[in-house]
Amino acid sequence: MYGLFYFWTVKLFQGAEMEFGMVYRWFICKYLWILLLSVAFLGGCTSTQKLVNSSWYEVETKHFRIVTNGNSEKVERLAIDLERLRVVAERHIGFIPDQQKLTVYALSDTLSFKGVSGREDVRRVVGLFRNTSHGSFALVNLAGNKYYPGNPARQILFHEYVHFLTYGRSSSNLPYWYSEGMAEVFSTINFHEDEYELGMIPISRAITLDYSKELPLKMLLEAKNGSLNDRDREALYANGWMLAHWLIFDPQRAKALGRYLNGYNEGLAGVRPLWEELGMTFEELESQYLSLPRSKFGYFRMSMPKMKEAEFNSTVTRLPKKKAILEIANFMAITGQEVAQLKSFIDYAEKQEVRSYELNSAMAIAELQAGNFSKAKEWLGSIPLDFHGERWFLEVQARISLAEELSKLEGVNLNAIADIRDKYVKLVNSQDDIPIYWYELAVVMQVLGYPREDYFEMLEQAYLRAPRDTRIAWWYAHELYISRDKKYFSQVASPLMVQLSNLERESRLNSMRREIEKIQGPRLSAKLVKEGLGEWFEKYQNVAGKKAVALALDFRGAFAIGFSEEHIDQQVANDDALGLCERYRKRYKVFGKCRLYAEGNQIVDKSAIERRL
Repeated sequence: MYGLFYFWTVKLFQGAEMEFGMVYRWFICKYLWILLLSVAFLGGCTSTQKLVNSSWYEVETKHFRIVTNGNSEKVERLAIDLERLRVVAERHIGFIPDQQKLTVYALSDTLSFKGVSGREDVRRVVGLFRNTSHGSFALVNLAGNKYYPGNPARQILFHEYVHFLTYGRSSSNLPYWYSEGMAEVFSTINFHEDEYELGMIPISRAITLDYSKELPLKMLLEAKNGSLNDRDREALYANGWMLAHWLIFDPQRAKALGRYLNGYNEGLAGVRPLWEELGMTFEELESQYLSLPRSKFGYFRMSMPKMKEAEFNSTVTRLPKKKAILEIANFMAITGQEVAQLKSFIDYAEKQEVRSYELNSAMAIAELQAGNFSKAKEWLGSIPLDFHGERWFLEVQARISLAEELSKLEGVNLNAIADIRDKYVKLVNSQDDIPIYWYELAVVMQVLGYPREDYFEMLEQAYLRAPRDTRIAWWYAHELYISRDKKYFSQVASPLMVQLSNLERESRLNSMRREIEKIQGPRLSAKLVKEGLGEWFEKYQNVAGKKAVALALDFRGAFAIGFSEEHIDQQVANDDALGLCERYRKRYKVFGKCRLYAEGNQIVDKSAIERRL
């Protein structure tokens, strides 16, 4: 069952109840005066100065690596709680356990958080999740909203980690309201020696529910990522928590929710709506929903699952300042922080005698991310020959060269691409846990015309290391689709659907999902989006006579397709399809080669897993 909480043990819970209004008024009385006193002047210290002059530590457990300039003992306790959360989540939520270790930057204060994140709204934002082609990272401001009860920084980190588990490599496609509401339920979990408490109200959501109007139920249930303004999105988090809590902590309602989520995940047009699964009309569910803010909500206590001794093991290491500064600079570069901010950071580090040519490579990456090839090459050229054998130099050199070649679209120098391929082979061999090395190796192999099964293997390795990177997942989903691999296509496409906020991309992905799983139902208007591969494959299956389809697909998800129909000779049909494909490939500047994909309904592509369309 996808995303269903197995609360068949609900009768074993012991808990307490609290109303939203009670929480809000208690917060106002006890904490507002502290909030007013918390406004302080920063005394001229900048985020750059704070980061460079801090002491840095690395806290490592089995599934987490936390880099911090905060209190290392507190952060170590946080790391162990993250391991506990992972064990508890495995009891209640389905997720694939073999995910990569997550790196967390736990920043000691708002200045540090602003410097690493590049955000200006740091008084409002306490934590972030960054999905990059170098892996997934979480950032948290340990002092953010520290006068709120319940440790908001910890709650946001827990919220985002639940998303990491459910979206990373899960095959679940969850409604937006439920995904956020369920993550909020887990965000306030507390651990005791042998027990955990689950279901407490996040104070910020209690405040929203007490003073704001509820998001209309229809809007809540139909909302998608990116479809709401800031105010309505805040309401969705609060109302999502409220509705999810009401559903999952009651055994009968939880079963109905499970049936609904299973149908939703399968994408069936005829899926029974939530209210019908609950045995209600929409009006009855709406009436119940509107009454919830005046209801009491329990938080429950359960015994901890048994954990292996290794789950509690942790190490704390003092990071040399040079290593910490390099890591922060590289993170700022790969996440696209402003070039000027990174330059200021590096200049100050060098004044403090933290010097390294690797910082120049970070500047080159930042300029590359900004699309400034000439400046990126200037920074690369400033690095002495003695360092050209270093992995970090090789990475920047390869990435700049590849980006410059691909920007040409036409007239790509294949000899230069072959040289870039050799660099990526060295990079993969020297450090094989960095996703972008595998991804860009797959790109150059595709551009060079390697057999599909060869570059597909490299792409798969990139996805396994960065399943939440949409660029990697987008290409991987397309390749799985044309391999007719239903199982793994669904496993990749479902979480990707949740992450996409682009209507055209969502529609194209959905077209493939519908066709490969033979789902019937309404489509988006053709006026709004372009046809996806799914629509083209459906058309092909409905044509008659001797027929063939040829396909070119590249790493951007761009494709050219040509199919011919009603021929009396199969070879003529094959040649016609390849000719049409090549014409469209040149018109739309698709990097991949045109290959004959199918004759009749028989797939001829050797890398396809299932043999018929």
